[in-house]
Amino acid sequence: MGSLVERLIAAITNKDVEAFGSLFAIDAVMYEPLLAEPARGKSAIVEGEASLFRAFSDISITVRNELTSDSTVMVEVVLSATNDGPMDLGTGDVPPTGRRVDVPMVWALDLNEQGLIIEERDYFDTSLIMAQLQLSE
Repeated sequence: MGSLVERLIAAITNKDVEAFGSLFAIDAVMYEPLLAEPARGKSAIVEGEASLFRAFSDISITVRNELTSDSTVMVEVVLSATNDGPMDLGTGDVPPTGRRVDVPMVWALDLNEQGLIIEERDYFDTSLIMAQLQLSE
C-alpha cells in the first residue's frame, strides 16, 4: 500500500480527491499559509485541495527529507506545478497565469491511532509563489 507520504504524494500528483481525503480523519485540521483560518474537518480539507487541483496541473513532488515516528511525520518537499486554472486567493478568482511554480515546503503531520492525519501544518513562502506566478509587485 505504500507509506503515508507515498500515498499523499500519489493523491496530490494524480489529483485524486478521494484518495487524498482517505488519508484524513473526519475531524482533522489543516493549517497552511494561504488560508486565513484553518480548514476544520475532512470535508473542508478535501474541498480546499480540490480547488488547488482545479488551479494547477503537471504537479510533481520531490521529497528532500522525511522524519517519521509512530504519530508524527515531517516531510520536506519541493512541489512543482503549472497554474492553468483560476485561483481563489480570498478576493475572488484570479485568472490562470500559465506559469510554473517550484515551492519548497514542509508538511508536519500528526496521526491518530488508525494512522490517519488528524492535523496538518504546512510551511512555505507565499511571497515566493506570488512572485513565480507574477501576481506580486
